[in-house]
Amino acid sequence: PPYFLNNCRALATLEGIGLKLDPSFNILHVIYPYSINQLMCNPRVSKKTEETFLDICRSPETRLVDVNQAMMLLNDWSILTGYPKRKIFWDLATSTGGRHVSRAIIKDFFRKRFRNARAWYLRRIPIKTKLHS
Repeated sequence: PPYFLNNCRALATLEGIGLKLDPSFNILHVIYPYSINQLMCNPRVSKKTEETFLDICRSPETRLVDVNQAMMLLNDWSILTGYPKRKIFWDLATSTGGRHVSRAIIKDFFRKRFRNARAWYLRRIPIKTKLHS
């Protein structure tokens, strides 16, 4: 949207002012509660927001949630905001949108387990072929 650039400029200006006053200022630490609230706690969380969040956590190959991808996102968020990973995880997991995302993550977990079990089973069972006469 056109207002996105203006929001970025405003945040950059605020961060510049904050850094002049306090060199250890971290704007992401300050806006973290607001961003979590808007991203996941807002009762009007759109499906698009949830899907975008899940897409970031999904493996490009399998399209299932990848634990490594999710952990990288959690680590990045922790480094950028200065909050512990446990707090970020808890805030996301207990939010309205986070519960929806958690359901999708659990579904993907079981889909992945089912695919692995099915692949294992198919490797163990010989394929029967019909002989044509």
